[in-house]
Amino acid sequence: MLIHQHIWAQARRTPGAVAVVEDDGRSITYGDLVHAAAALAGQLRDRPGRVAVVSRKRIGTVAAFLACLRAGRAYVPIDPAHPADRRDFVLADAGCATLLDAESLDVDALRGQPESDPAPVGPDDEAYVLYTSGSTGTPKGVVITHRNAAAFTDWAAAEFPLTAEDRVAVHAPLHFDLPVYDLYAGLRGGAALHLVPERAALFPAALARLLRERRITSVYAVPTALAALARRGGLTTGDLPELRRILFAGEEFRTAALAELMALVPGAAAANLYGPIETNVVTAHRLAGPPDPDSRLPIGRPVTGAVIGLRDTGGHVRFDGEGEGELVVAGDCVTPGYLGRPDLTDAAIVHSGHLRCYRTGDIARRDADGTLHLLGRADGLVKTRGYRVELGDVEAHLAAHPGVDGVAVVALPDPATTHRLHAAVVPRAGTDHETLPADLLRHCRTRLPHYMVPSQVHVLSALPTTSTGKTAKRVLAETLEGDSR
Repeated sequence: MLIHQHIWAQARRTPGAVAVVEDDGRSITYGDLVHAAAALAGQLRDRPGRVAVVSRKRIGTVAAFLACLRAGRAYVPIDPAHPADRRDFVLADAGCATLLDAESLDVDALRGQPESDPAPVGPDDEAYVLYTSGSTGTPKGVVITHRNAAAFTDWAAAEFPLTAEDRVAVHAPLHFDLPVYDLYAGLRGGAALHLVPERAALFPAALARLLRERRITSVYAVPTALAALARRGGLTTGDLPELRRILFAGEEFRTAALAELMALVPGAAAANLYGPIETNVVTAHRLAGPPDPDSRLPIGRPVTGAVIGLRDTGGHVRFDGEGEGELVVAGDCVTPGYLGRPDLTDAAIVHSGHLRCYRTGDIARRDADGTLHLLGRADGLVKTRGYRVELGDVEAHLAAHPGVDGVAVVALPDPATTHRLHAAVVPRAGTDHETLPADLLRHCRTRLPHYMVPSQVHVLSALPTTSTGKTAKRVLAETLEGDSR
């Protein structure tokens, strides 16, 4: 079955169950949701091109996504916070002839209109296109087919099932890939989706209150948001007794903050999910308990259907055994490519035998037992003073300091040493800002080789983030480079 067909099947089983709940408590049942989507699909079916959907967290947005899939029209989520020139670029680049905005979509009226029959849709037809910034800053559209989407959601629904007993916090913005789990694994299982408003997603105390008041059982978010929840959400141990699952992806979760979160929510199981937008999740690691605060989490083992290889500097790919190299992915999860950019697609794909592999740009190590460890981006492994340094290792040790709330390390070019390492830290409440840089340098010198100790520590009130909540390393590097001149 295709990803939306599972939801129609669930609606037939539980038409009166709550499917989606907005911030103000307004909700819609499964029966009404699929009826509205089927009515809207009839209006979209014969229109040309893809459908752009302004992806605010509204019931109408979920209905619009489902309507597009039923009508055989690929949807393109549009971040409402993006400037007009970026929005216009995406609309033109994706060939969107129709723009839907959840604010103006009358779901109540759609429920009174007749349903349309589903369009014939195949597994290799486009389901949606997600835009991500390229290395030049120009957005690039990642095409996701129904086969790609099903490869992830079928695995996720089996490995981390959501049922009618679940209340799911949809935390990440809907133009991101994380909510694919919430929407399509959650609705196929009969869960109630609680749309986390932007203000609650940004403010840890507000998020904690929502999780508690809505008795949320499952949350999937980027580590930056979850670390802030643990450290600034005002939680005490046992405050969220209903929360049973915490999933995270998108960036590395510093183990000190993760250990604090797991201690606050002892009844919740946690798992680290890894994968780029071009493949969605391809490895997973379940935690048996709070991690060592001075360690780094593995990304685990391949998920069902994903074939993971490590590509060495000579271009040879190994799919088993110990080793280190660029992580490449084959399987039904791999995107057919970037929309209208065959040059980018060709650069991202390598072939090994009969396998078509996507190059992630991430460097990983595989242990003898098959466990994978992410070492960093290919461009995040830098040379300084003649040594290779993994920026993630430096960040992990800085994050273990009790005075650090958030941290990121960037490498700035230096003609004498190739690069100098600069650490940006956000102090925890009550920490002396004046003495923290010297304390951190002493902390690093007792734990790291001399060449891995940052040249400078910058104390910031906050780290810059992307629209999806991850640390914006490029913006940070530009800021620190300007401050260091």
